[in-house]
Amino acid sequence: DLAGRSIGELSGGQMQRVFIGRALISKPQVLILDEPGTYVDNRFEQELYQLLERISSETSILLVSHDIGQIVSSVRTIACVNRYLHYHPSNQITEEILESYNCPIDLITHGHVPHRVLPTH
Repeated sequence: DLAGRSIGELSGGQMQRVFIGRALISKPQVLILDEPGTYVDNRFEQELYQLLERISSETSILLVSHDIGQIVSSVRTIACVNRYLHYHPSNQITEEILESYNCPIDLITHGHVPHRVLPTH
């Protein structure tokens, strides 16, 4: 039902879908995504990360995100930049990793993601 609309008539989330689809159509060897979950609703965000997980078997994906809690269960390795590049060869987030950034980072999540709970929130 959106096929006849111009890109200017699409919502932010719909445009994200178009851009990701356009990037995937050529079956790239590497897919670089900068905040792909921006402007998408929660339902599609889950579908997006499931899709990326499926295509990662054929395509290398470099994904930039500020929401580490959202992506940590979907990635194989993590590289963080805060003045310096910190590369972690796994997706396990430890307290030591969080403290290495000299920046207050608190990760609150539930499920299979390592987490810590703040004393008050």
